[in-house]
Amino acid sequence: MRQNTKFTASAQLIAVACCILIGCSGSQDGTLSGPRIGMMPKLIGIGYFEATREGAEEAAAELGLELTYDGPHLDRSEDQAQQIGEWTTLGLDVIAVAPVDPEGISEALRDAQRAGVTTLTWDTDANPETSGRSVFVNQAPNEAIGYKLVDVMAEGIQAKGESLAGNYLIVSGSATASNQNTWMEYMKQRIADKYPTMKLLPHLTPNEDRQRAQEQTAEALAAHADLKGIWGITSVSLPAAAKATRDAKRADQVYVTGLSLPSEMREYVKDGTVEQFVLWNPVDLGYLTIHVAQRLHAGNLQSGSQAMGRLKNVEVRGGEVILGPPMIFNRENIDDHRF
Repeated sequence: MRQNTKFTASAQLIAVACCILIGCSGSQDGTLSGPRIGMMPKLIGIGYFEATREGAEEAAAELGLELTYDGPHLDRSEDQAQQIGEWTTLGLDVIAVAPVDPEGISEALRDAQRAGVTTLTWDTDANPETSGRSVFVNQAPNEAIGYKLVDVMAEGIQAKGESLAGNYLIVSGSATASNQNTWMEYMKQRIADKYPTMKLLPHLTPNEDRQRAQEQTAEALAAHADLKGIWGITSVSLPAAAKATRDAKRADQVYVTGLSLPSEMREYVKDGTVEQFVLWNPVDLGYLTIHVAQRLHAGNLQSGSQAMGRLKNVEVRGGEVILGPPMIFNRENIDDHRF
């Protein structure tokens, strides 16, 4: 469970100032030649955003850039906006944010741009019109993620020779997270088009709080004896849903899948609670974000398919940079991935 410590402005200001003076991350020989980049996750202290940190630091060292990777302890847009303001005051050259709310940081990003800061989003997007962000670094096409989540559920149930007819539940994160809301829209579209007997219950929004997600899922399991499947569509909500299902001794009746990290899901895959789930490589997402930030600041981010560092076939189109298609993790390959 993540900390509930309030984001402290003065401590953050000191930390970032020190980082700018000595370099939080950069080339291994100490030579820093590129822009000073601030990269902000929705919140710190969860495995997914620690994995993206790892990739970001790898790219910063490779490129000789000065990187500050930090964020609030709570998934609140007001804390993100405050930190953007502090980074702007400190004179960072580039700010890359994974916004909690697509509108909540728009004013702060506009202020940063007026001060000459290059701004972009990653993992989840801000409203491009109101925020003015230059580009969004997306882990995978939103349509592909939404469709894959539904297909994995349907194929898993059908492989057991069972009917898809029944009630299904989505456990999301924040009610304002634009990426999760977009995925859910594509999930609904896929269900309507291909699997109309699957009926969705009202989705749950426990924020990025594992205990809360587990409790809400347990309540849903108790209230719906006929529940057929559960999607947990954040790295926090899927392991929480899996644990709630296992604790309720319903793993043989309820198909659980979604999005999370192999490190978070290994025990549930190995004990059979979860057969397979979906994600991308979050280390690569962090790595890509720094490469994009550097190119964007230099004015040489080009459209089309291209290599960025060790990543091949990165697609840049229409204000969006796409890492690649989603991946499937199961018992056969889960130990091949350390994140």
